[in-house]
Amino acid sequence: MFTNILSGLEGFVVSYGPWAVFGGSILEQVVTPIPSSLVVLGASFFLMKGVALSVGSLETMFLTITLPAALGVTLGSLLYYGITYKIGIPFVERAGKYLGVTVEDLESVEQKVKESRYESLFLFAARCVPVIPSIAISLFCGMIRYNPWNYVIITFFGALVQASILGIIGWQFGNFYLTLSEGLSFIDNIILVILVLALVYFIIKNKRKISN
Repeated sequence: MFTNILSGLEGFVVSYGPWAVFGGSILEQVVTPIPSSLVVLGASFFLMKGVALSVGSLETMFLTITLPAALGVTLGSLLYYGITYKIGIPFVERAGKYLGVTVEDLESVEQKVKESRYESLFLFAARCVPVIPSIAISLFCGMIRYNPWNYVIITFFGALVQASILGIIGWQFGNFYLTLSEGLSFIDNIILVILVLALVYFIIKNKRKISN
């Protein structure tokens, strides 16, 4: 059953390509239990596995995965940014337990930003590398009423860098899977299940560590 779900998911991603990545990236920003970065890792695994590394394939990845993901993350993150921009801390106090973020988490982010001395550079770096959960960055920027235009620019280009890194990781992970399973077709499904479960566990575990 699990492999059937994966096959169906792969078929959907392959069929809709960049639109699937774009929609999935919006969804992962809105539905917080979905591990951030899972969409890009999964899409690059399905769409790029077996493709040799070249300038042309990097361009394909950029247009099919990286750019749609960055646009989706930017658009999806505007929801919580906008709400917190208007309502402020009371929204976090009421909805934080459902979003997995507390006021204390945002105060922690604020402290890290202050220590960095360069607010915009810190936020950009946090978007590039998931050192802070995406939802926390969105809520924090809304809470301090960070300039909307600067927020969009930093979020887009930060997500662009992160999607590029994750895209290459998922791509090479897919190639590794193909190499590993070559000549072992009778256990392909077992290998796929183990690798996917390990990847999901790694992402969720690291997300919880970052949150704590």
